Formats: sequence, C-alpha cells, structure tokens
Amino acid sequence: MKPKTTKKYSILATLLALCLTAMPVYAHGAGCACSSFRGTGLGGPIITIPAYTMSKGVTSLGFGFSYLNMGRLTPTQINRVIRSGEHADDSAGSFSPSLSLAHGLTDKFSLAASLPFNFSYDFREVHDELEGLGDSIGLGDLTVMGQYMFYNEHNTQLALLGGVKLPTGNTNVYGNTGERFEQLNQPGSGSTDPLFGFAASHQFGSWGLDFNTLYKLATEGDQDTDIGDVVNFNLAASYALNHEHEADVFSHAHDEHDDHSDHEIHHRFLEHIFPEHIGDNHLTWDFILEANATWEEAPEVSEQKDANHGGTTILLTPGIRATVNDSWVYNLALGFPIIEDLRGEQGGTDLQLFFGVATSF
Repeated sequence: MKPKTTKKYSILATLLALCLTAMPVYAHGAGCACSSFRGTGLGGPIITIPAYTMSKGVTSLGFGFSYLNMGRLTPTQINRVIRSGEHADDSAGSFSPSLSLAHGLTDKFSLAASLPFNFSYDFREVHDELEGLGDSIGLGDLTVMGQYMFYNEHNTQLALLGGVKLPTGNTNVYGNTGERFEQLNQPGSGSTDPLFGFAASHQFGSWGLDFNTLYKLATEGDQDTDIGDVVNFNLAASYALNHEHEADVFSHAHDEHDDHSDHEIHHRFLEHIFPEHIGDNHLTWDFILEANATWEEAPEVSEQKDANHGGTTILLTPGIRATVNDSWVYNLALGFPIIEDLRGEQGGTDLQLFFGVATSF
C-alpha cells in the first residue's frame, strides 16, 4: 500500500525536506552557514529529500531543532597547530531551532522557506596558544527552495531542486575577548549562495528508497571570507507501518479471511510495540535508515585557504516517524559518524540529533 499512501499523503514530504536547514554536518565548527535539508513528510525519509512533491494548494508549517555534539581538539593536535604557526578552532557543539513554511504551487512544483536560530557553544581558537572565545548565538540565514517533479511513473519519481540561501543571519557577534568572531563561526554567512540538486524516489510495497544530492555554491561574504562550497549526498530506506489504514476504512476492501495471513501477523506483532490507535487517534509509523554524506570545501579567508577546515563526513542515521490522524507529523533521528576524512587538525563530529514536528492546512 505504500505507493498509494505516499502519493496521496505526501502533504509534508517535501516541506521540511526542503526547509529544515538547521542541521548541517560541520567539518569546520558549529557556526558555519552550510546547509543540508531534511524533511518530515507522511512517508519516506527524514534527512534525504524525496522526489515527490506537495499537493497543489496545500500549505505546511513546521518546527524543528537539531543538536550537534562536536569532538574537541586533543592536546596533541593543539600542539601541532601551535608548532605549525597555522590557525584552528573548534566548538563543543550547537543547538539550532528553525521554522519552516511550504506551499504546493502545483502538483509538480513546491516552494519552501526556512529560518534557523543558531546557538553554538564554547568556541576555542588556536594560534600561538589555545584561547577560549565563548558562545556564538544569533539568527541564521534564510533558505528558499523550489522542487519540480518532472517524472512520476511506475512508483518512481524524479525531481530537480533549486534555491538560494540569503544573508539574513547575524554576522557581528563578539566573543569573550571582545573580538568579533571569525566569519566561519558567526550565526550567518553574510553571503548569497545558490543551491541546486536532484532527487529520486521509488516505492515497492511498504518499502521506499530515496536519494538526493544538493550542491551549495558559496560566494564571498563578510570579513573577506568564502565559507566554501558544500555537497550533500543522501540515501534512505524506509518501511511504512499502518499506512493502508485509510484504504481499509473507506474502501471496505479488507478481507476478513486474510486476518491470519503472514502480512497480518507481522503487522499485529509490530502493533504491540507501535500501536495503530491511541484513544480516538490513528497513528502511522515509518522506520528509516539513512546514509548522509557531506563534503565541505576548505574556506578562504582573504584569498588564503584555511588549512584546518573542510573535508568529508558520512553519518549513519536511524530514525522514526509518527503521524497522527494523517495530520500531525513527528520525526526523530540520530546520526553517528562512520567515516570522517577531515582536512588538517579538527575535532570532528560525535553525534547529531534531530527532532521535528509539522502540520498542514
């Protein structure tokens, strides 16, 4: 039943997949302005952008937050940076709530926007010595994204992605020393950055596969700084539970003689853990496993490449979605790094957590 459900109830599948930009994989500190997109739809992935779009005339509103726990530079790394005469920095992590709004202009084209607020904690900077800079807190950059689904046949969808990240974020935050944070560690980038990409989805039974890639082309922002281009690659497998509920109720097509089929027994077992009804509320569930890869170009400050920023991080991200009464959607995902190939001396990523809730009207 997954193909019918996904097609009929993809109200939010594009909304936060295009909107919630508050959870990038940071290879160079938790205040950077690179963005990866994640979704809270009524089926399919959480972080990976699915190819299916919102229905015409549907408007959706969402709230999400992400927490990023960063690794810290070790004493050995700090000593190497000091001996080299280079610069490096890190932070303890970040917390980023965001608001998102999306609208289906047609059945094939959706437009979405998201605005985060970034809290990045306990920055440290290494030059000739280790120096504590404190917290960088402020409004983030507004992202506007469009998605055009150009193919939808045989349970397969293909879509083009395009948008822009606008310099709405704070770029004038000061640290404990009284000096302005470097642009890399400000809540906003100060730059206008185009985004473009591609998404593909396929459904078979209760299973779904989704893939997307998204490229952010960075331009020069404040403090003569080019944050660096960012490329995201995401792949997700999802399993839908209880999504056939509405078809059963309204078509009366359920065959009572099939109650003891393998499919029914399997669903009854899962329902002991993930119930289909709580009081008068009907629940559907999605179980998701994703691989999320981010490559970040080394940033340039005054046309000089930063030796200790940029690189590649790949996360393995299990997640779960609960949808209540085909209306309210709740997402939870945890990302664990499985590959980190970082440039120079960096602390890396320890853990990412994302939670989102959304509805439509």
